[in-house]
Amino acid sequence: MYLQKLEIIGFKSFAKKTVFEFPRESSHDKTAKSITGVVGPNGSGKSNVADAIRWVLGEQSLKLIRCKKADDVIFHGSETKARQGFAEVSLFLNNEDKEMDIEYSEVVLTRRVYRDGETEYLINKNKVRLFDILMLCAKANFGQRSYSIVGQGMVDHIINISAFERKEFFDEATGVKQYQIKRDQAVNRLKHSRENLEKSNQILVELEPRLRLLTRQIKKLEQRKEIELSLRELQRQYYGAMWHNLQKNITKQREEFNIKDALKKDLEFSLNELQISLAKLAREESRKDIFNDLQKEFNKLTAEKNELLKELTVIKGKMSLEYVKVGKQNLSWLENKKEEIEARIKEIKESLRNAENKLIFSQETLRLDETKYREVEESLIVWQNNLNAAEIDLARLKGGDRSGGAFESVKAVLRQRNFIEGILGTVAELGKIDKMYEAALATAAGNRLSGIVVQSDEVAVKCINYLKQNRLSPVTFFPLNKLSVRDLDERSRSILSETGAIGFAVELLSFEPKYKKVFQLIFGNTIVVDNLDSAKRIGVGRERMVTLDGDLSEKTGVMKGGFRRPGFTQWFSGGADQKFATQEEKLKEIALLKSKIETGVRERNHLLQEVNELKIQIQVNETKNKGLRNDLESLQKEVNQLNRDIEENQISPVDQDRYLKNLNSQKAEFENKIEALDSKIEKSRQTIDSFNLEEEKKRQEVFRLQKEMQDCQNRVNEISREVNEVNISLAKLETKREDLEKEVFQELGADTKMEDLSKQEVINVDSLWFEIGKLKHNLELIGGIDEEVINEHKEVSERYEFLHNQVNDLEKAIADLEKIVVELDEIINKNFNAAFKKINEAFATYFEKIFSGGKAKLELIQKEKVDKDALAQGLGDSEIKGPEDSEIQRFRDSELVSTGVEIMAAPPGKKVENIAVLSGGERTMTSLALICAIIDSNPAPFVVMDEVDAALDEANSEKFAAIIQDLSYKSQFVVITHNRVVMHVADILYGVAIGDDGISKTLSLNLKEAEDTVKK
Repeated sequence: MYLQKLEIIGFKSFAKKTVFEFPRESSHDKTAKSITGVVGPNGSGKSNVADAIRWVLGEQSLKLIRCKKADDVIFHGSETKARQGFAEVSLFLNNEDKEMDIEYSEVVLTRRVYRDGETEYLINKNKVRLFDILMLCAKANFGQRSYSIVGQGMVDHIINISAFERKEFFDEATGVKQYQIKRDQAVNRLKHSRENLEKSNQILVELEPRLRLLTRQIKKLEQRKEIELSLRELQRQYYGAMWHNLQKNITKQREEFNIKDALKKDLEFSLNELQISLAKLAREESRKDIFNDLQKEFNKLTAEKNELLKELTVIKGKMSLEYVKVGKQNLSWLENKKEEIEARIKEIKESLRNAENKLIFSQETLRLDETKYREVEESLIVWQNNLNAAEIDLARLKGGDRSGGAFESVKAVLRQRNFIEGILGTVAELGKIDKMYEAALATAAGNRLSGIVVQSDEVAVKCINYLKQNRLSPVTFFPLNKLSVRDLDERSRSILSETGAIGFAVELLSFEPKYKKVFQLIFGNTIVVDNLDSAKRIGVGRERMVTLDGDLSEKTGVMKGGFRRPGFTQWFSGGADQKFATQEEKLKEIALLKSKIETGVRERNHLLQEVNELKIQIQVNETKNKGLRNDLESLQKEVNQLNRDIEENQISPVDQDRYLKNLNSQKAEFENKIEALDSKIEKSRQTIDSFNLEEEKKRQEVFRLQKEMQDCQNRVNEISREVNEVNISLAKLETKREDLEKEVFQELGADTKMEDLSKQEVINVDSLWFEIGKLKHNLELIGGIDEEVINEHKEVSERYEFLHNQVNDLEKAIADLEKIVVELDEIINKNFNAAFKKINEAFATYFEKIFSGGKAKLELIQKEKVDKDALAQGLGDSEIKGPEDSEIQRFRDSELVSTGVEIMAAPPGKKVENIAVLSGGERTMTSLALICAIIDSNPAPFVVMDEVDAALDEANSEKFAAIIQDLSYKSQFVVITHNRVVMHVADILYGVAIGDDGISKTLSLNLKEAEDTVKK
């Protein structure tokens, strides 16, 4: 390793960038290292070169670099040149031999300082610490304080300083400086470690009582937390059981309320319908006037008849007198008797007519009631079937089977459209049909309506895997790229000409052409017909046929059909979106059906009773009519007999003309008039009877409606009362639930979700509540503990643990540091003694060479070791003449400690006990001998000497120059001098001069090249 180059910018008088290049080899001998001379008049700034080298190597003493304050190293400016803002010095070292402990083959040490005081240290332009530079230089055996830079006052300084200070110089001279640095660091760390250990132990002593107290509280808190956890778990079970039970009851009550409310609404609707019907009858025009008119007409005719009867009675009286005159008194009796019987016949006929009208009315009423009875019976059958189906659906729903598992799977697959490309839709979505063919095509398609059409079999595989992964029911897929179908059988088209055949199923719906294979596969040759009769006429088994009602006839001859509830079979748009009834809806449906059945049964029983009563009444009327007819027949026979008797007792025509004269004609006239009036009266009576029958029908309808309305109103009132009772029960349950929720939020926290509470069924709630009370009592016994205790315990525990670990680490570190100090002491002592011996021998040699005789040697000053116990008894550091303190002395194994170095020198012919009595020149030469001995014994990579030869005469200068030449085989030299003899041995000279602007300038001269030029 050698000094390659020095760059100075803004340092002291070197305002401009100045570069000093140093050759590697001597121009006189290639085996020797170069000697560079720096010359110049006083004040030119040549010593600033040495200061720059000392400064860049980390010198911190302003005095040694001849400055008073930090920014004095920066060029201050002159009359013609402004001051610089920073100073920078870079030292270029060739490290190809890797003597410096760094990987670079060229090492550039840089120091830069700004006027604000900021200082930077760099190694190869990378920022480092001052310590890094000091350590690097120490390992390479040079530095700013070592013998590698010998300043102007250093020569006298070595002689004049104390033995203790000289010992520090020899530490560096013997090459143990790097170990001393490490040892000082170790001792400092040891001292700090012991201080930290003591502080940590003190803190630990303070923390232990607090930690014990906190630990006891934490144990109580842990016990409290365990109880609280158990309490919380029991509370979750208790409150969960209570809440879920309340929820179940509330749900049940709500279902009951919904059911009863639905019943109430249904009954109110029926009641409203009855009221509308009654209102409609009430709004009809009053028929009382019509009846009065008919009655007036009837009374008028009756009055007219009565007048005629009076007249006829007078005529008959007259005729009776005449009959007496001719001796035919019995003829008058016979005629009167006949008239009496005929009047009786008329009465019987009238009664018979009335009875027949009533019979007809009863028979008509019976027919209507029987028809209504059959309708109610049929409705009851339908309602009962629907009820059975609804109860089956409800049982399926309660069992978890919605019969919609496939549809749930279909919906799940359709939701994957954005993730699985190629899902086209359900069969039902892709086909459009007329409402007329909905039942037929839905039956023919069956469960394939919910099948999903996909682009390819790959898409189908992805969908099937998705269903498996999510445990969803199977779904039918129709991959368009794999479907294989047959075209319609043209032979089957002949069936379309048959009566009742409508067309092929696949041709009765519309779809996009690309889906043709799908629908051909589903429907095939299925033919739609109007009804089963047509299917039978065409021929069951001839082809697959389906009716408009949804009855199916397979080609195998199998037939399927029957009653279907509305909406049971339909072609739904978007098969995956088909809705399924909930349990609550099914319960409502069941309740309504039961209510309808109950009402229907009552109506049926009432109708049955009426029918039976009417049948009895009709039988009675028929019997009565039969008796009346028998009476009529008897009376008619009696009249016929009387007619014969009258005919036999009839007076002769002569007597009639004589006695009766025109009485017969008058009688006949009145009888004709009366007969005509009887006809009108009969017609009027029939009209009145018909009117009365109609009115009777209406009255009965009103009575029936009123009775039904009353029954319905009673049921509405009853169901309203039940709804109110359910509402009250529901309100009580909801209030209980609210109170329970408030209690839960208070006990378990406001963020508690009631649904998350335990659903586990609790057999004995009272026992659980007793356990909760016990746990709460235990918590009261433990008492409240501030939750901050946890954080405090954690902090104290962590701090205690940290300090405890730190104590262990410090104790281990102290032991390691003690071991390191001992090892370093051994290395330092060993290396120092070996190097000191070598330097001592070289010092004697160089002293004799410089003085041409005489004797010189170095002696170590040693002192007994002072241990820590002695210091404890009152010995201070001031009594110890050496750098070791009480911490260091604990690790010294020897009984004696080297504390200083004395120089013993006696020039030829003199006996000197103290070098202080030597002359100035002798002291200078002695110092130079010592420096040369050190360089010879422990050569530095380069040595800078700043006017160390100033006090030498010419003869001694020649000796000094010769010594430098000898030492150049071991070290590179940079000599700042005025001595011409020393200049003569230099390989290159740098001249330094200062101009009027106050800036140092340089001029280099290669002496070898100059000599060669002169010789030429």
